[in-house]
Amino acid sequence: MSRVRIVDVAETAGVSRATVTNALKGTGRMTGRTREHVLSVAAALGYPLVGDSLRHAPSRTLALGVTTLGAESWNFAALPYYAQVIAGALASAHARGYGLTVLPAAPADRRWHALVADGVLLLDPHEDDPVERLVRAADLPLVFVGRPARPEPCDVWVDNDHDRVLRSVLDLLRSRGARRIALIAGPGTDYYARRNDEVYRAWCAERGSAPLVVPLDHPELGEALFADPGERVDAVYGIYESAGRLALDAALRQGLRVPDDVLVACMSEDLAYAETNPPVTTVSLSPRLLGGLAVEALVQLLESGSTGAVPQLPTHVTLRASTQGR
Repeated sequence: MSRVRIVDVAETAGVSRATVTNALKGTGRMTGRTREHVLSVAAALGYPLVGDSLRHAPSRTLALGVTTLGAESWNFAALPYYAQVIAGALASAHARGYGLTVLPAAPADRRWHALVADGVLLLDPHEDDPVERLVRAADLPLVFVGRPARPEPCDVWVDNDHDRVLRSVLDLLRSRGARRIALIAGPGTDYYARRNDEVYRAWCAERGSAPLVVPLDHPELGEALFADPGERVDAVYGIYESAGRLALDAALRQGLRVPDDVLVACMSEDLAYAETNPPVTTVSLSPRLLGGLAVEALVQLLESGSTGAVPQLPTHVTLRASTQGR
């Protein structure tokens, strides 16, 4: 693939080359909207601006970004899962003599274009991720927290065994009386969402059960989960932290009782699920350990050019009232 040039950014953005240059450097007179538009286009094309950092002396700094929602700007650190990944990564970086910079999610943010770091951690990147393209184009050492959507031969990542995790949760729900289990997953092109969808459908096919996958952002979640005129859903598992509360609310709106009519569980590190009505069974993916191992792998890559084998990450299920057997 040919290298992206300033003229390519200018043509795509519909501005002059001078405007592109000024926007990338943070100089010149232009509206904030124009500057952000140029930066967004540059990020989407994969213009290798972060490559400038390679001309600096080693900074003993690592960068971390969460780009699973693409260009959308969102406060990922407010989610307990990501907060624990960051905490684990920060502790591991400091223990090895490195600093850690946590960057905003939006790839058009100018801080991605002025990045000075020795290596980068990317969490749950989506397919065709512009930040991933930027980092690859700059040839910066890169470790993924969560398998990339389209891994390249030499990619390094740290992740859970999502096949085993999901199958164990589905088997648990089935052992407690569930016969039709719905999955809250997506929308998204990240590996985590896609792989859980694939494994869930395979599990259902093996048991002759009709699959039902509902995206987290469905405007009528209760209708989507429970209004099927065929076999009624009697258990819900969500692969996101907010899915448990959404499932509880959806069941309540449909006049269903948890756990008497429907079982509910979700992936979450949020201890507040112990206080919901009823308390919700949660699955922990050991995010603090995940972040620490990712930094360890990145530092090995920086200092020796290779990484050792990443150990299998433990998971833990906290059983609560929402999955009491019937």
